[in-house]
Amino acid sequence: MTKKILLMDAYSTIHVGNGALLDNTIKLAKIGFPDSEVIILSTDIETCKLQYNDVYKPMYGYFWRGLSGIKKYFWALKQVAHIGVQTLNQFTFKISPEKLAFNNDQKNAIKKMMEADVCISLSGENINDTFYQALYFWLFSYWFVILNGKKFILFPQSIGPLNNRFNRWIVYHALKNASLLVGRDQKSFETLLSLGFEEKKVMFVPDVAIQQDIKSGINIHRYFSDHNKKVVGVTVSKIPSEIKTEVDYTQEVYNGLINSLANTEYKILLMPSNYIKNGVSEDYKLCTALKERLSDNFEVAIIENKPHFSDEYKSLLIQLDLFISTRMHVSILATSGFTPTIAINTQHKIRGYMENIGMGNCCIEMNELNNLNNLISTVIVNRSNIRDDLERGIKKLKLIQDLFIERLCKLND
Repeated sequence: MTKKILLMDAYSTIHVGNGALLDNTIKLAKIGFPDSEVIILSTDIETCKLQYNDVYKPMYGYFWRGLSGIKKYFWALKQVAHIGVQTLNQFTFKISPEKLAFNNDQKNAIKKMMEADVCISLSGENINDTFYQALYFWLFSYWFVILNGKKFILFPQSIGPLNNRFNRWIVYHALKNASLLVGRDQKSFETLLSLGFEEKKVMFVPDVAIQQDIKSGINIHRYFSDHNKKVVGVTVSKIPSEIKTEVDYTQEVYNGLINSLANTEYKILLMPSNYIKNGVSEDYKLCTALKERLSDNFEVAIIENKPHFSDEYKSLLIQLDLFISTRMHVSILATSGFTPTIAINTQHKIRGYMENIGMGNCCIEMNELNNLNNLISTVIVNRSNIRDDLERGIKKLKLIQDLFIERLCKLND
């Protein structure tokens, strides 16, 4: 009998990292549950439908996107009322939850939740104090499917920081009856254990994006007139507003590149990883500005301002001599293709991943970027050894993922 797997919290595939999470969550879920049909709840239906068919809005739609001021608060009050109605119903009247939906999209999402056999969270980083405003709505969605007898799996993701006592309490009570809870780095694994979950339900498993396949037939030199020089890829991005920093890090990246690379030997490709459907994303603007500054010293290009799916993006990354990035998932795609990578630690999850693969020395803190040129030089000199270390590191992580797949298969029994 075909099982229905519901992916509850997918984001937009025009963000390369989110696309990699979605692609490879589906890949591993289908290995664990071979005879299965996958349905996706996404906060960006339009872009997900470029690759997938069964895509719908999640229970709380696009949240408060596009709303500000009092409209945002009215939205929140309405959804809190919905949570109250559904919770009361679960313990009293037992009316079909779909009948208590506040709109058609919500009704459809609840229908998909009730029809599912297995529900999976793949968001990457919903469970923390930083994004607490959305946390409670996601947790209700997870609790709701667990309460209705669904197997719920928290696929590998970052957990924490969780220092707020109420947040810790509500995370535990929402997820205590989940089937499996997985942190994608050691710190996340330890955070889950610290919340009081049963040890047998908690695992450390590296990010699913290390499984990413590539798309063949893409030549990185198409962006340049000189096809002989080695290519260094660079991703810079807008630092999340929740992360406080005083460093003008793009200036430090510029300094690091011009002080360490010979323009007779290297050319530079700017590789934004986050896009928007209409217009130019902040990441793309930052990469464009850095391209203009570097053009006085190097042959430099930028990839097109259009969605780049994760298999296409990785096919470029594996052709680089060196990659420098502020984004975690494109760093994962690069290192899983054995490309020497310097990760700028704009969020704690990035260092967590780099340490997973034994590359903590290639992760540089924001306040240490004045040493970037030295790190670039060191990586270039040791490039061959680093590639070998990456190959061993990724192989080790995939063995851990094999244990995760075994757990999924047992849940399928």
